[in-house]
Amino acid sequence: MAFAKITSAYVAERRAVGPRCERDDRVMARIAASRGELGCPEDELPRALVEARAARRPGESETTGPCRAGRARGPADRMMRAGYDAYVAPGRRGRADRGAHGPHIFTDAELASPSPAAGAIAGGDPASRRAQAARPPGLPCSSGLRCGEACSLAKGDVAPEAGIPAIRHAKNGKGRLVPPRPSMTHMLRIFHDTAALRHPQYGGHGLFWSLPEGRPTATGFACRFFRKALWAAGISHGGRGRGPRVRDLRLAFACHRLRNWVREGADADAMMPPLAAHVGHADIRRAEYYLRPAAGTCPGMVARAGRECGWVVPS
Repeated sequence: MAFAKITSAYVAERRAVGPRCERDDRVMARIAASRGELGCPEDELPRALVEARAARRPGESETTGPCRAGRARGPADRMMRAGYDAYVAPGRRGRADRGAHGPHIFTDAELASPSPAAGAIAGGDPASRRAQAARPPGLPCSSGLRCGEACSLAKGDVAPEAGIPAIRHAKNGKGRLVPPRPSMTHMLRIFHDTAALRHPQYGGHGLFWSLPEGRPTATGFACRFFRKALWAAGISHGGRGRGPRVRDLRLAFACHRLRNWVREGADADAMMPPLAAHVGHADIRRAEYYLRPAAGTCPGMVARAGRECGWVVPS
């Protein structure tokens, strides 16, 4: 049986039992394209293909690759049940229940707290391992970058004078220019100049956040350091798999930006395309996720929507 027929039967089976599977057709098409590149037989799903999907790409966190490989687990399981040769990737174990975690929307006061605390923990040398782990979480907060994008910035992607990072290898292939706040621009410039002055070997590394020995700053290390900064700032943490997390800083950026736009009189729906382009979403449907948590930080948004659109649903 051709692989296309196998995946079609798998998608039909999923839709028959009711789960949401809007992306399944696109995912199956990508898996089929990867099979063609590797020259796989029509009735086989080899381990090499699954491991290639699990490989980490530039700008991604450590969990994105395993999640991408996990999408091949369903068709592989169906192929095995039908008697075909397929590799079923092992599931992730030891992770907390993601469904129990709700996003943490940082207040203005909370956003101002972790940065000084992180600087105090990091010490005076901006090129030390701890100091470089303290800087990347500031970029999701000030400009909406993903933590993986912030950690994988190359020197050629950052103009220290302008402070505008160029995200070239982003999720969904959405490369973009991201202007941060002036305070973050100043931090990038100070870090670059001081690291080049105190550590002559820094100039020989390609990454912007390169440790003295040239290794990249891992997102996991930056996240653990961020948790220490939260503790020092007096912000409680819910434990493993709960929040606040570094990704909540990116959510806070989007929600606060929407709040400010509404306070300035802008239409929140009309600002979805610019927001989606700024944070690197594939389309505005992803950016609309921020509308509900943003309403919590700006109650006037809900009242205004009721005044302007309340007639749609009669009371």
